[in-house]
Amino acid sequence: MQKIYQHHWQSGRSSSKRRRFTKWVRANQRSRSCRHAFTLIEMLIVIMIIAILASASLISTGGSGALSLEATARIVAADLRLARNHAIKFNSQYTVNFDINTQSYEILHTGAGSLPVPQNQLAGSGVDASRYIRTLQKQSMNLPEQVFLRQVKLNTSKTNVSDLAFGPMGGTGPSRNEDTVLILSTARNGTTFYIPITVSWITGQAWVEDIQTLTN
Repeated sequence: MQKIYQHHWQSGRSSSKRRRFTKWVRANQRSRSCRHAFTLIEMLIVIMIIAILASASLISTGGSGALSLEATARIVAADLRLARNHAIKFNSQYTVNFDINTQSYEILHTGAGSLPVPQNQLAGSGVDASRYIRTLQKQSMNLPEQVFLRQVKLNTSKTNVSDLAFGPMGGTGPSRNEDTVLILSTARNGTTFYIPITVSWITGQAWVEDIQTLTN
């Protein structure tokens, strides 16, 4: 009986040792997994820091110029949509006249009859409310870089034009049966940034393209 008891006691001790060893192995595995997880998190943090530093570098070298360019391009595109919307609303023709020499453009009603032009809410006091004129150099929302209207041309024939007329259906046809492209640009630290605004001749919709660069 004593031998049997001793055998069971020894078996119990062996079992207990095995259980303790198994728990130690599992705990060690969990610890390793945690260490791997922390290493991955640390790598992600490093990548995020590098991305932030790269963005800061971009802003310091040319980001403000690109910001001014895109913001001004969206203002111009909004004015083109405004002229188009008036043409559709009043079932008439509205034209945007561009003057590269004065860096300005004006929205005019060029259809039949007497119809109102859009109201420029940002023009300020002392401005003729019966006209919609925007000068890029003076009304670029106090952005850090000057933006210039470099060119207004037809997309296919590359012919330079000075106006853009929207008809009652919104498009520029049939008198103009190809898209019109406006080129805006700015320069900073020896790099010229430019951005096209394309106007569909079929629908009259205007959209801003991606910013491109040209090293001087």
